[in-house]
Amino acid sequence: MLTFEYVLILLAAILLSNLINRFMPVLSAPIIQILLGVLIRLIPFGAFGFEFELEPELFFVLFIAPLVFYTSMNLDKKAMWKMKGPIIGSAVALVILTVISVGYLVNILIPAIPLAAAFALIAALGPTDDVAVDAVSKRVNVPPRIMNILSGESIINDASGIVSFQFATAAVTSGAFSLSRAAGQFFLMALGGVFIGLAFTWLRSLFVNWLRSLGVQNVTLHILIGVLTPFIIYMIAEALSTSAILAVFAAGISHSFMREKFNPETIRLNISQESVWSVLSFTFDGIVFIILGTQLPDILKTINSGRYSIGGWYIALHIMALTLIFAFTRFIWWIVTVRKKTYQEPDVCIGKIKSGIIFSLAGARGTVTLVSVMSIPLLLSDGSEFPQRDLIILLASGVIVVSLLITNFILPLFVERKTETERNEKEQEAYNEIIQKVIDQLTAEVTDENRIETNKVVRNYFRRNTDMHKSRTVHRVMETERELLAESFLWEKENTLAQLNEGTIDKAIAEHFIKMFDSLFAMFSAGNNFFVKIWRFMKHIIRINVGRRSPLDNEKVIALAQSNKKFVIDKLRQMKTEENSPVIERLISLHETAAVGYQRVRKRSPLHPRAKGDLVLELTMKAFRLERTFIQEMFEAGRISWRTAKEMRGNIATLEAVLQSE
Repeated sequence: MLTFEYVLILLAAILLSNLINRFMPVLSAPIIQILLGVLIRLIPFGAFGFEFELEPELFFVLFIAPLVFYTSMNLDKKAMWKMKGPIIGSAVALVILTVISVGYLVNILIPAIPLAAAFALIAALGPTDDVAVDAVSKRVNVPPRIMNILSGESIINDASGIVSFQFATAAVTSGAFSLSRAAGQFFLMALGGVFIGLAFTWLRSLFVNWLRSLGVQNVTLHILIGVLTPFIIYMIAEALSTSAILAVFAAGISHSFMREKFNPETIRLNISQESVWSVLSFTFDGIVFIILGTQLPDILKTINSGRYSIGGWYIALHIMALTLIFAFTRFIWWIVTVRKKTYQEPDVCIGKIKSGIIFSLAGARGTVTLVSVMSIPLLLSDGSEFPQRDLIILLASGVIVVSLLITNFILPLFVERKTETERNEKEQEAYNEIIQKVIDQLTAEVTDENRIETNKVVRNYFRRNTDMHKSRTVHRVMETERELLAESFLWEKENTLAQLNEGTIDKAIAEHFIKMFDSLFAMFSAGNNFFVKIWRFMKHIIRINVGRRSPLDNEKVIALAQSNKKFVIDKLRQMKTEENSPVIERLISLHETAAVGYQRVRKRSPLHPRAKGDLVLELTMKAFRLERTFIQEMFEAGRISWRTAKEMRGNIATLEAVLQSE
């Protein structure tokens, strides 16, 4: 039961870290998660406090296998190929050189750590953390080509660093280390791991194609196959004494090339798979950082306890020294090996020194490093304790924290912050992508029964997608649309009063509509104040329903509603200009959809065949639900801000109110 409670606490902390990160983007998610881990450890949970421990050998299969598979599966192949030289150099050659050179240095500075164990420590510190770098890149302008190098490096050096770590750990465990022998074993195990990864991917493609040939298109089944893949590959490679990490890495790479061949050809499956993997990746990363945070208070208590071979201040100095050595090594590597034309942008000139500083400061350590050191076995093959295991974990944890702080707070000092215009352009691009996803989803689910109605809704979204390119900002379009929607309620009230004065409608119907339009105008002119909207919405419901003595004549209600919509559409067409054309066309289409859907309940019994207007309305509402889903995905991915997501959702709620107001 305690384990279950601990897992719930971890998941709740991950959820909270996501919320905090959106409201405090100045702090990257890993730093927030570490702080939450510290808070969890300091708050007493029962008599024994919070303790979450796993067997060391479980760390790799539970965390690293899916994370390596996911990152390699989403590798940007074009950018990778274009920058293959510096990426492979920094992800492989730099890691190996750093392990050897800095490993010897650590052994000299701390003789209590054997040479092979020092190699293991530095190998664990080799992989850089892509989550931390991506978090910073959302706030500041890291040059695109340098960002491509950093992203590619963080994916590939996971494999090179982990493999080096495993060899060094094996050398410590066995008590024998030979560089030439280790190189030979590395080559054989690497080939075996890559072969297993490719072979299993091929077998999986045959299996999935066979399922598809039988008509098995179940989304849940295919997602489960995808989630189980890295765990199965890892365990098979481990059982065959090959490199399990390289097997998973090779499978992820091959999957990225073959996914269109063996994935069911449905957009729904692709979207669902990406959503599931995104959640799993964020959760696994978050759990690791939170676990690190829970370990920090105890680690700090033991620094001066005498259990380590060096004292507290020396430990702090060694952590700082290791962090600076890694940064300096990356800087020298960049200056010596990377040519200027490789990273130079056509329209922006950046010096080699500045680019080297960016590359060196962006080398934060994170999930892979912590999981690696936590997987160090407790005992050697002869039954003795692993030498200086606690000190190695302490040093690695310290470097992770310091490097994350450097990447989060110091790196932004050397790059320009994103301007409001740039953020708007990115958000407009994301909004266009949301609209296109809605179009793709609706198109993928077309049937003979709904083809004509779906095309109407899709044309509306196509118009939005095209016209959004003509607008300068997403915020401006949404604000103009909201203002016109609020004003349209006043126009409907104006037409209702005119018909009342002409005697063409009953007073009871007129009063009902006028109350409704006054309430809707007040509600949707409240801007973005959520609580004001909720309060006014409740008042709107009460006003239009309380005090009604007799039911209204459906035929007359429908006639007035259609007259109001025609009046609004004429008004919109009169005020249409070249500048506001995108918004006007959008609103005209919306009011036309509302007009044809009013008879869906009042004019037919439940047994009556479905009206065409009802189907258009149903598809439009479905499109709104999809739009909300994609907005949330963009928000969670950091593509749009909290403010923009909130405005988009508010706009959808307003549009839905227009469709359902009568």
